Amino acid sequence: MSKSIKSRYLFTKLCVFGIVLLVGLFLLGLQAPSAFAQSEDDIVILNAAQLSGPYAESGRDQSRGVKLAIEEFGGQVLGKTIRLIERDVPNPSEAVRKAKEAVENEGAKFIIVGTSSGVSLALMEYAKTQKIIVGVLAGADSITGSACNMNTFRWQVPTYGAVREVVPRMIEEFDADTFYTITPDYVFGHDLLKNTEEVLVENGKKLLGNVFHPMGETEYSQYITKIMAAKPDVVLFLNFGSDTINALKQAVSFGMKNQSKIGIVWGAGLTQFRAIGTRILEDIIIGVQYTWNIENPQNERLIEIYEENFNELPTYNAASAYAETMAILTAVQNAGSTDNLKVAAALENMEYDGITGKEVYRSCDHQAIKYYYTLRCKREGEKEFEDDYSEIIGFSKNFPDCAETDCKF
Repeated sequence: MSKSIKSRYLFTKLCVFGIVLLVGLFLLGLQAPSAFAQSEDDIVILNAAQLSGPYAESGRDQSRGVKLAIEEFGGQVLGKTIRLIERDVPNPSEAVRKAKEAVENEGAKFIIVGTSSGVSLALMEYAKTQKIIVGVLAGADSITGSACNMNTFRWQVPTYGAVREVVPRMIEEFDADTFYTITPDYVFGHDLLKNTEEVLVENGKKLLGNVFHPMGETEYSQYITKIMAAKPDVVLFLNFGSDTINALKQAVSFGMKNQSKIGIVWGAGLTQFRAIGTRILEDIIIGVQYTWNIENPQNERLIEIYEENFNELPTYNAASAYAETMAILTAVQNAGSTDNLKVAAALENMEYDGITGKEVYRSCDHQAIKYYYTLRCKREGEKEFEDDYSEIIGFSKNFPDCAETDCKF
């Protein structure tokens, strides 16, 4: 082949390739709007969880619960794909920044936020001006009280109800007259302390004192020695997560169980039990939002799918995230819309069979009315299998009347 013919051949080949490439790009461009429209049509949920720091394990389990609820709906509702995005929200300012990105750039219409009351309250404030629904998994009373808004719903029993189930039970079980509290120094801890003080006064019992500690504290000796010097009948731990784990382990090593009974108002269930161990936990009374040994079909279903996916029993954080997400997706289905006002209307007074029995979100403050549980931790010889840490010794529903919540929509 001559050089001129070869050159013309190569030129022609390049032209054909170029035309094919341009046609392909043109056709791809025609298809792009359709693909974009499909993603815009997704139902986007933001899971705002504490995936790092002292509550990191709780955040992991929250993620599991949200995902299992989405799977229970087959990944779709109203014929639309449910798309989950997850963000680590270690503090209120980061939580708001990441929520804004998810809502304004990625189309999120629903947020599940857990564990930290401070983070939850910050996202609730942001949600007031947005067309989104927020499902809260935190305990501060103001969430369904003075800080409430039309876009926010809370599955957890607030500190008001937790204290009123657990503390009277401890008074009876321990035959106790005097208490001393150890409390995290932020809104959640302050609410638990306030309600504990009220319940003790109502029952004619005495609070000998309280010590505050910062969230994420690792050294509790200064608090423990002060508490033990007072010799209360019961030492009441009002903290949560790794704070409780660290404080309790150190307290028992100091010999606290030799002179006082120990109670925990707001326990995290299996997550904590596994980290603490039976030897330390035995005979301690703990309050929880959820425990795997609640007997009803919905909880049995959760146990079944959780064991299938993770080969273990569901934890409290996983269960609460599952319950909140299931309720929101059910309301979307019932409303036939993702519009926040229509979903809120569908959630209000929606009674359903939940993992703790009959549950309902009351319309006055968007609080789920459900049971709170008191557990007694078993001794090693009482356990039937590894995760059989506790037995239910009581449960009740305690909520302030709507007129007493300070909630005004």
